[in-house]
Amino acid sequence: MADSAETAIEKAAELLPNLVLMDIQLQGEMDGIHAAELIWNRFQIPIVYITGHSDKSTVDRAKLTFAFGYILKLIKEQQLYVAIQTALNCYQREQLSQLQRLNQFKEDFLATTSHEMRMPLKNIKMTISVLENILQREGIFNSELLSPFESVAGYLTILRQQCEEGLDLVNNLLSMQMIDTDVYPLEISSFKLQDWLPHLALYFRERARSQQQIFQVSIPQNLPPIVTDLALLSKIVSELLNNACKYSPPDEEIQLTAQIIYLTKDFINEDAQSGIEIDSQVPFFEIKISNSGVIIPQKDQSRIFDPFYRIPDNDFWKHGGTGLGLALVKKLVEYLQGTIEFTSTQGWTRFTVILPLSL
Repeated sequence: MADSAETAIEKAAELLPNLVLMDIQLQGEMDGIHAAELIWNRFQIPIVYITGHSDKSTVDRAKLTFAFGYILKLIKEQQLYVAIQTALNCYQREQLSQLQRLNQFKEDFLATTSHEMRMPLKNIKMTISVLENILQREGIFNSELLSPFESVAGYLTILRQQCEEGLDLVNNLLSMQMIDTDVYPLEISSFKLQDWLPHLALYFRERARSQQQIFQVSIPQNLPPIVTDLALLSKIVSELLNNACKYSPPDEEIQLTAQIIYLTKDFINEDAQSGIEIDSQVPFFEIKISNSGVIIPQKDQSRIFDPFYRIPDNDFWKHGGTGLGLALVKKLVEYLQGTIEFTSTQGWTRFTVILPLSL
């Protein structure tokens, strides 16, 4: 209870209530309409007016303050309950419309800006390649007159790396936006993990060797074909292997394994007249990427898939990144009707991807 506008505003700030019942006539210089306007603008708390004034000018003033109800004295208890419930329902619906508009604006803005950024970055990347060819023809690409830190090749390498990081960021933003709006195009094909995964791992095997890391691949040769989107699965595994190489110190181990596992799934037996539920062991593919020598702190583990979150001081090789990789991986796995699990314990960090045999 408050008998002045100043006290009402203080109480609203202190309690942050779901609703304020505001009498227009208050003590002091400010009336209830002025107090309601300040409370709404500062805290977005819905207001229901309780007053003996029903003249048009008062009602018009009250409408300008986003009032969610207007009750005339003398008040009946049931009328008050209805007014409160109606006001809360209207407020919730309005908040939902505002959220939907905000999300739509965010998606439109993200899609537009990402497309606009993509083209100049691609042009920069192409220009770097052309410049390299010109400098090689002129014989000044690796000039002996310059130190290694001042060489043209060194500067161009920095340009290329920064450009590719920018393109990766834009492409990841576009991919996440397309997945969120359920318009990412799927290209389903059938292939064998035992044939495809070792080939994909060749680049990362060589990278691990150059960083004095141990790289192990273990995949049975009798796995059945998987029916899914090859390009999306390539993005998933590549990003996880990239992280394993990026964060593992020398002499540590990186493992890539794949196998069939069986998970219990409940379903209704439609052939049975009783329609009873039965448990069935359903086969799934399990792809596991593990690396030793790195432990993710417990306080950071819950945020590992958050967009733009990067674990502080955990990039051993200082490659950098945007913090979108794992967020995109999680979305891609779920888009392929799978799940991803993460553990970091006893000297090993492990990502386990579970996918259906057929999408």
